[in-house]
Amino acid sequence: MSPLFKLVLLVAAVAVVWWVVTSVRASRGTTTTTFTPVEALAPEVQETIDAALDRGELIGAIKHYRAATGAGLAQSKAAVETRRWKRDG
Repeated sequence: MSPLFKLVLLVAAVAVVWWVVTSVRASRGTTTTTFTPVEALAPEVQETIDAALDRGELIGAIKHYRAATGAGLAQSKAAVETRRWKRDG
């Protein structure tokens, strides 16, 4: 086999793998994490989360968010980290 033919085969194989991966991801639905912003929660919950963040307790803030919303871990982590980023800049 010539080196050019091998290169074409390699590129074709990579393209097929890329197509399969994107098709599987698309069939699973959304690949982004959605969450309710902390700002949309009750003021008491916001204060509790902010107090935990002020103490440097990220895990505690995530637990408070999860308790208030019933959201999953990934969504809660994203919401609390977004809140921390908005507050701290």
